[in-house]
Formats: sequence, structure tokens, C-alpha cells
Amino acid sequence: MPGTGCHIAFAEMVYRKISSYIPFQRDEFKSGNLIPDLSTEDKKITHYRKNASIEGLYIPDMKQVEKDLFKDDPIKLGIYSHLYLDERFIEEFLIPEFIWYKPRMVIINPRNGMEWYPTEFFKPNGIYYQAFDEINKCLIRDGYISMENIKKMPDILPNTGIPVYDNRQEKAWKKEVEEYITTKREYTGDVFDYEKLVRFMENTSTELARKIIKEK
Repeated sequence: MPGTGCHIAFAEMVYRKISSYIPFQRDEFKSGNLIPDLSTEDKKITHYRKNASIEGLYIPDMKQVEKDLFKDDPIKLGIYSHLYLDERFIEEFLIPEFIWYKPRMVIINPRNGMEWYPTEFFKPNGIYYQAFDEINKCLIRDGYISMENIKKMPDILPNTGIPVYDNRQEKAWKKEVEEYITTKREYTGDVFDYEKLVRFMENTSTELARKIIKEK
């Protein structure tokens, strides 16, 4: 799944595209975009997980997500937005970006020939997650993430009325997010092509905004 910084930037991209058409509260919509990853419940439930097209990866079941969360409510729609990006990112960006070479059980980056074992690549605080530290720094630099806007968000995120999302630890979430997205790691591009990722996010945000505007 994409990092928290990507979800914050994506929420802003979508909001800017729909705000002239739908009078949603920005902070409520952005809060919804954060809530799924803050829940203490099983991610199989909070993220509606099903198998992706590559074995070992998972995506949200968007048919069920749409049924449950594509509502005229900024918080629920924010949660929907989070899961929408998760599904698109895995299937339309992450999987096509690499060669998933089963005979040797390695992940190969065709841009630079670098390769990793999946356990090394996806382990907590491993290569995949460190790559998002690089991306976050670029997103902040280019104005896709505003630290001032994050500071204005509520310390306690609003309830959704959905138990699995309201069972979460609110402990200093804002501080944790601020620390996470401001980790000092220089961009190398070893894993993700930043400019390509931003284009993907912009295009995906346009796709989602059009869907929201059309349906609402």
C-alpha cells in the first residue's frame, strides 16, 4: 500500500478537484483518508482485503468498498478515497513497475537492475517503506503536502459510525504522522520514480474526482 504521505497528498489532490462542486469539509475528508491505517482492527477487515494479481499482495475489494463507503459523507468518502488509492496503486503502479521473477523469488527494478527478495523488500521499515520516506520529502518540497495544513487538522479524528474504524489509538497521531513524513532520507530513486508516481497520483485523483462529481 502507498505510504501515509501519499495518502495525504492524494486527499488534497482529490479535494481540490471536487471542492467547487461538492461543499465538503476539507479536514473531514482528509481525516477519512487517514483513518483506515490508524485503526487497531485487523487490516483484512479495515482494508477489505482480497488477493491481488500477484501472489502475496492484497488489494481492497472495491465492489464491497463502494457499497459500504461511497456515501454522501466526507469522512466515509475519505475512507473510500484511501482504499481507492490502495487498489489502484497496487495494481496499476506497483505491480507494473517491477519484474516479479518467480523462478528466483526476487523483485527486479527494470530501471536500474536492482533486485530484492520479497522478505527483504516488504519487511517492516525495510526497503519498500524507506522508499516512501524519500517520496515524502519530495512531496513536501513540491507542495503536495503542507505541514501547516496537517497542524490544523483535529488532534482526535472524527468518528465514522463504523466500529472497525472507530476502534483506534488516538495517541499523538498527528505527531507520529509529522515525524513519519518528515524523516530525513534523501531521494535516490532506487525503488520508485518520484515523477512517475506523482503523475500516477494526479491521474488517479482526476479519475476519482470525476467519479465523485458524476455520482453526487
